[in-house]
Amino acid sequence: MGTKIIVLLLKLEKSIMAKSNHVVSNKSRGGWAVKKAGAERATRIFKTKEEAVKFGRELSRNEKTELFIHKNDGTIQNRNSYGNDPHPPKG
Repeated sequence: MGTKIIVLLLKLEKSIMAKSNHVVSNKSRGGWAVKKAGAERATRIFKTKEEAVKFGRELSRNEKTELFIHKNDGTIQNRNSYGNDPHPPKG
């Protein structure tokens, strides 16, 4: 890929991540947290990942944003778009 394409893809990813919610492990207090991208504090903390994902999905649906569900190690496990999907299904 050309340098310009890579730069555009990185800008697109940064733009998407800025308008997103994340389900992440809450290492300081245990359990799982839902956080807005770039936020220092959690929107809400849950005892289980299942509860956090449920809340995160509802929040992202209402806000029409992306939801990133992370594994315990911080890597992305799953990603869902509830708004302006940059790669909508064809057909």
